[in-house]
Amino acid sequence: MGVVGNGYDKFTEKAFQFLRSDGNIIVLPPSTVQELSSLPPEIADGTKALEHDLMGPYTGLDFILQSRLHHRIVQRRLTPNLGKLTPHLEDELGQAVTDLFPKEADDGWTTVQLYPLLLALTARTSARAFVGTSFCRDQRWLDVAVNFVEDLFRTVVFLRAFPSWLHPVVSCFIPSYWRGKNYFRKARQILGPHIQERLDAMAEGKELDEKFLEPCALNWLVDIAEGSERNSPRLAHTETVLSLAGIHTMLLRQLSVIYDLTAHPKYMDDLRAEITSMASDWNKTSYARLRKIDSFMRESQRMAPPTILGLKRIMQQPHTLQDGTKLSKAAYVCVAAHAIENDPRIFPEPEKFDGLRNFKDEGPHPDSNKHAFAATEPTVLGFGYGKTACPGRFFASLVIKMSIVKLISEYEFRFMPGEGRPKNWVIHEFLFASPWDKIRVRRRQKRTCPF
Repeated sequence: MGVVGNGYDKFTEKAFQFLRSDGNIIVLPPSTVQELSSLPPEIADGTKALEHDLMGPYTGLDFILQSRLHHRIVQRRLTPNLGKLTPHLEDELGQAVTDLFPKEADDGWTTVQLYPLLLALTARTSARAFVGTSFCRDQRWLDVAVNFVEDLFRTVVFLRAFPSWLHPVVSCFIPSYWRGKNYFRKARQILGPHIQERLDAMAEGKELDEKFLEPCALNWLVDIAEGSERNSPRLAHTETVLSLAGIHTMLLRQLSVIYDLTAHPKYMDDLRAEITSMASDWNKTSYARLRKIDSFMRESQRMAPPTILGLKRIMQQPHTLQDGTKLSKAAYVCVAAHAIENDPRIFPEPEKFDGLRNFKDEGPHPDSNKHAFAATEPTVLGFGYGKTACPGRFFASLVIKMSIVKLISEYEFRFMPGEGRPKNWVIHEFLFASPWDKIRVRRRQKRTCPF
């Protein structure tokens, strides 16, 4: 795709580089995926690459270099408690659909702009896990969570158009930069009293109120924060940063899946039948058995991943790879994730959308995890690979599946007359489905959602 795709086609088994406004980007060949993913952060740091890409000093994301709390909360509390969270998420999603989807759809086809609708839906659902019932329907918090993410990418996209040495000056003239600072202030105002009350109760050894025992990241953060992390402003900042992962990735994937299902309606009956077959015994483990939906989601992400680059690292010291490639300190390296996942030598007929591609590959004795949406492989890099793969991918997979189950069980979708699937857009390395297009939606007379 663009310069990266052309470079991959020309130098498939060799490293190549291209110039970005903030410096040279070295793209390593697919053969280095295993090695690159296993390099420790003392040699190749992925967190610094993420902070660099998202303009940390200008978006508040430099916070991730100071503390790994956002990472620990996902690994230690969010992922292990997904089973406990599932009924709460189902409850919030169901109520959000009732509140947000147009009532006109109950009587027939109506036109909606899907992006803002799914944005509000995703924000509500993920907030149930991140801030609990105290704030998940608080419009003040939802405005912060949603607009922080939107304005962060506006700031990144705008600043990327200028060389790095101009960023301190240019940022002062970007409205989204100033709004971003204000979101952190608002987060402290909204969440701060709750956080401080829980910190004080724990410090004084008091019995915790019920609101402090609810399973959510807001309460867990206080439990696992250490040293200087244990203060209200910092924990509120962490919650705001979590909204980036909790909204952006899941929103774009849901949007692409609905677009792809509408473009390829032949899969709809299969996916609905898979859901219906489990409806009588639906429980928190059912999502792991939705193999066809897993396959469809993987195919959708293969063709439209969140970024065309993967395994991004900034070298912390000089290093020579096993193939002899010499990487200098401070070099920015990555692999061409989108090109790898669309390489005909790896995926036959990659230009063809095959929603059951991974389901068919499972064979008669399917591995329960190999082709799950959250699973990673050296050629499936949407969530990274190896020990540094995205720790939030299991939560993202659960929420996206939950949303797809709800939406396709209760609604029908079709494109506007004479129009096909909205195009995907690429800005810098970010790839996303069109947020501007409208679509037709109608509530099904036979609603089969199992929750």
